[in-house]
Amino acid sequence: MAELKRETDKTLVVVTDSNKDSDTWECDLEFWSGQRSAVSGQLQKSEIRNPKSKISTLPSFESDVYANVSPHTETLEKRALALWDLTRVKSDFLILSAKSLITKTLAPNEIKNLGAHLKRDEDFAPELLIEKLVASGYLREEPLKNIGEFSVRGGIIDAWSPDAELPVRIEFFGDTVDSIREFDPETQLSTRQLKEISIAPMREFSATAKDFRDWAFFARERFSDERHARELKDRTQFAEMGEDFSGWEFLFPLVNPRQSSVFDFLDNCVFAFDEPSIIERTLSTFCENLDNRFAEISDAGEIGLEPNELFLSGEDLRGKFETTQRVELRALGRTAAQTDEQFSLAAESPKENYELRITNYENKPLFLFSTAEKAVEFEIQSRSTRKYHGNVKEFASELKQKNDFPAKAQSSQSGIKGQRTNDEGRLFVLQSHGLAERLSEILRDYDISVPETSLLIGDLSGGFEIPALDLIVHTETDIFGETTGQEFQKTKIQKPKTKSNLGAFISDFRDLKAGDFVVHVDHGIGRFEGLQILETGGASREFMLLYYAENAKLFVPVERLDLVSRFSSGESAQPTLDRLGGIGWQKTKAKAKRAMRDMADELLRLYAERKLVEGFAFSGDTPWQIEFEDAFPYQLTVDQATAIDDMKEDMQTAVPMDRLIVGDVGYGKTEVAMRGAFKAVMDNKQVAVLTPTTILAYQHFESFKQR
Repeated sequence: MAELKRETDKTLVVVTDSNKDSDTWECDLEFWSGQRSAVSGQLQKSEIRNPKSKISTLPSFESDVYANVSPHTETLEKRALALWDLTRVKSDFLILSAKSLITKTLAPNEIKNLGAHLKRDEDFAPELLIEKLVASGYLREEPLKNIGEFSVRGGIIDAWSPDAELPVRIEFFGDTVDSIREFDPETQLSTRQLKEISIAPMREFSATAKDFRDWAFFARERFSDERHARELKDRTQFAEMGEDFSGWEFLFPLVNPRQSSVFDFLDNCVFAFDEPSIIERTLSTFCENLDNRFAEISDAGEIGLEPNELFLSGEDLRGKFETTQRVELRALGRTAAQTDEQFSLAAESPKENYELRITNYENKPLFLFSTAEKAVEFEIQSRSTRKYHGNVKEFASELKQKNDFPAKAQSSQSGIKGQRTNDEGRLFVLQSHGLAERLSEILRDYDISVPETSLLIGDLSGGFEIPALDLIVHTETDIFGETTGQEFQKTKIQKPKTKSNLGAFISDFRDLKAGDFVVHVDHGIGRFEGLQILETGGASREFMLLYYAENAKLFVPVERLDLVSRFSSGESAQPTLDRLGGIGWQKTKAKAKRAMRDMADELLRLYAERKLVEGFAFSGDTPWQIEFEDAFPYQLTVDQATAIDDMKEDMQTAVPMDRLIVGDVGYGKTEVAMRGAFKAVMDNKQVAVLTPTTILAYQHFESFKQR
């Protein structure tokens, strides 16, 4: 497929059966469209052989559209980014699952307008930017800390787009963009100036407080039947206040109908279907389940939109395929013509596996892939490579038997020992230079030397063999039988995308049940007893009902939920309720403030004393340090990488380090310690490792010695 893209110079759209299959395709296409090589011996990093291709992934919604459950935020973000990118730049590859193919969305121009493009010294009203950010799913936080957040301070707007490594700070002079700067969210310091910036949406549809109020109006008209009253009330009570509710994404087409699909975003492309018969069965099952679920919720008095408001019909999809170029990839020997012939026979006597049941089409088989008149069919014999499960001796024996690599004795001064007669035919794909070095050293022990052209650094889902091309590709999992990195994921460590504090609070509040203890900022510890609607000022409002000592009641408006938090304590005993209007809670707060002031004074004195003490500033990473870290045979976790960076920053300053790293057994603390120890040794310092037991000391001794 990577070669097909190079030959046609068209966008290649890969359609898979599931999101998991899409992840595998993304992993493999990233490797074959931009691989890196490792140099045997010193294993120096080389340049990327090919420019990196633009690969977009459009995942499908995994949640049931009729289950009143919102899609995962990561799925929303990925879909929005992929669709928005398709309106701006030409992708080399678009990978999507079968369900994404039929999911309806907004028109391309509407998707494009969800984002924002700003240039320095050009006009762009700050109010319009704030409106776009809110409508496309950004959360306002002061200060900004995570992707998908923004903050406003006077004429300055900070925003962190999901496709950016760092957030940007935009300064306005009136309605004119005065400056655009990238900045570090931890230090708030600018890192570089920018001439222009594009800010991507966080979701593929616009939703403002007004939109939610409009939805409540349209929903009352659409679901006016009395049997929908309860379900409707549960949602409209949030929508009327301009707030979202669980599962709103699948009900919002009432306000803004979705009339387009991914086909409207594509031009001059080739579709590649990975196992088209499986894709047909997947869509058949999905459409049948969709119809059944809609019938179920309708009978139960629940609210939901009809399937054709959310997805393309089978007939629509078939019409789209008739005008597209396509490649069908089938693992079995059955050709496309034979499969279509079997479909035709199935039409006369329908079988469940080949039916595409669609509402309003009397459950007739609907074949998406008709036989192409000028189809070119060819067969590639291939198979997966053998798994050795860590038996390197057997693997080396096979290499010698096939005479793929020469003996170690035939050495050359270049570091490549001997010349191989067929070294282009067997490749080793490894995730890091450390793994490449590990494999080279192990094979040298068996008098086998691997040329630099046979070692490639990258991520590949699995090994394979194509006899006709005399090509065998091994991955580290095939050989070592161990998962050396996060399965089928990019080797680049990405920042964790955490929810905002507001999102965590709302989730915490909705988890409350009657009888739970809560704390009100002004009134102290009370007991939550549910929500109530009261008439105030001629209008209905929702309140939290809290009980205090002597059965006193406190009603807290839902818009002031920031005053209430869940009670938490390390003690198992039941807390004592405070008295409304009493002085007990005020005394407790005053005592806590005094204790906080005392602690703050103590900490200030302690840190002031530490600032006066000058420590040793270790030097930056040496080539030895880099080589030592590259030899680590596994993929670092995000937390490991963060801990290592923080530790090195501490060590390279003259202030004495005071850092505690905590983690469960097996989560990689030893590797963090080893890198810190190695850094100290590079500056001629000794390192002591203190352990609680002799057995653990011996284990660390063996680990350090092995590394």
